[in-house]
Amino acid sequence: MTARNPTDLIRQESDLLAAGLELQHQGLELILAEMRALAALMPSEAPPRPTDSEIEAGFDNMPV
Repeated sequence: MTARNPTDLIRQESDLLAAGLELQHQGLELILAEMRALAALMPSEAPPRPTDSEIEAGFDNMPV
């Protein structure tokens, strides 16, 4: 049996962690793309309705 170098074990572990993080990143990018596509299909929020004072202000310039 050959003796294993501790730095090799740490390097292997860090490579495994990096691969796992990359897979998670790819999954999150896919979810973000799906959310953006769905947001483009959803109707936007309707503009707020005018208040009574705003409606009345529109009639102030009417001739009497």
